[in-house]
Amino acid sequence: MARYHLLIVDDEPDLRWVLRGLFEDEGFEVQEAEDGEQALEQLRAADDAGQLPDVVLSDMRMPKVSGLELLRDVRRQYRDLPVVLLSAVEDLAAAVDAMKEGAFDYQAKPFDQERLKLSVQRAAEQHALRREVQRLRDAQATTTLDFGQSRLAQELRRTLELVARQDTVSVLITGESGTGKEIAARAIHYLSPLQSGPFVAIDCGALPEHLLESQLFGHERGAFTGADRSRQGLFSMADGGTLFLDELGNLPVPLQAKLLRALQERVIVPVGGSKPVPFRARLLTATNSDLQLDIEAGRFRVDLYHRIAEFTVTMPPLRERPDDIVYFARAFLAEANVEMGRRVDGFSEAGEAVLRQHPWPGNLRELRNAVRRMVLLATSTELHASDLGILDPQPSNQPSISALAAGADMEPLAKRLRQATDALEAEILRQTLAACDGNKAAAARTLSIDYTTLHRKLKRHDIAPTSRG
Repeated sequence: MARYHLLIVDDEPDLRWVLRGLFEDEGFEVQEAEDGEQALEQLRAADDAGQLPDVVLSDMRMPKVSGLELLRDVRRQYRDLPVVLLSAVEDLAAAVDAMKEGAFDYQAKPFDQERLKLSVQRAAEQHALRREVQRLRDAQATTTLDFGQSRLAQELRRTLELVARQDTVSVLITGESGTGKEIAARAIHYLSPLQSGPFVAIDCGALPEHLLESQLFGHERGAFTGADRSRQGLFSMADGGTLFLDELGNLPVPLQAKLLRALQERVIVPVGGSKPVPFRARLLTATNSDLQLDIEAGRFRVDLYHRIAEFTVTMPPLRERPDDIVYFARAFLAEANVEMGRRVDGFSEAGEAVLRQHPWPGNLRELRNAVRRMVLLATSTELHASDLGILDPQPSNQPSISALAAGADMEPLAKRLRQATDALEAEILRQTLAACDGNKAAAARTLSIDYTTLHRKLKRHDIAPTSRG
């Protein structure tokens, strides 16, 4: 068993002694804190030393800082560190609150020893896997610029290395969904003189307009309902580093004007504020849409385009570089083995041939997701052509609108019309989401409905948009 580190937080010395013995017998290295305040001090010291524990096991009711307050602080400062909470009161509301705040698990006292040991063990294992995957990703991002082995990939590498050194040049990265635009942006950052600064990224279509403005520029206390404190924006957070605005084509026109002014004057004004705040950050942007068409349609400002596209990098789709398909499939397989704890060695020759023949319309993201499914479902240490059958399109289980309208089962007209209307609405939602690359905020704007209404309709029709990145 791996030697995991556990921090036990409880104001009862006897219970800490019991828990220490329980988990030391399981091979854990255990530290103790007598309340939440002491636990936070120990976590800060451990973080400075690069030795954060793998799990925090805390009581709910403690003096000074409660377990729920400790959980909130841990989630804010050490996002991936799992917290298991114990409570002397079996309170359903408290359990719900704990899980909403991000607790890994919540158990009532007197606790079941086996169940508690299993929960803490699982939390430690998942945390260790996340750290290993992040370590591998960080190592790849900071030490290599790997876009494949094909000629197109090598040309892309040389272009990124060239533009990265010019840290005053704004770069627009274009390409289809899933081609690795954010990876290219991170590569530019890590190869630039700004690599020691922060890399801050945001999807411009992921938030409603009023929230997006606050995210970008920050806000002052009382600027809007719920703004109970001042908040720093992403421009300020990226100071001295790189700000990456993904899917810039989704940026509402009013915000485009504010972004242009910020870039021209090199200052931002928080929402509800009046004092300009200077920033020093390089701007990188990306889009999978044709901004020239958006400019002609009046959806994008031409002056902003010339400001953000001083240099343009185009990410080639995977179908144009088939030599890279198997190369990346092997890399994604190794990553999936680490994350899922599997041991799949590779692909057979026939399996690799199937990979090369697939058009991969979703590019690298689709390939990665497919390989993860293959590894999850694998029954042997080698993936064969038959294991890749999940690449075949699956027939839809949804009845067609014409079939519903025909009413073979002779349902009343009103019912058949209602069913046909529902089917048509679902089809329009699917097509609009596909056209917007799964971006719900952009789809809501296209359909002229608010984000909440769209979310409710997607849930009613059980439609899950394809993830974006």
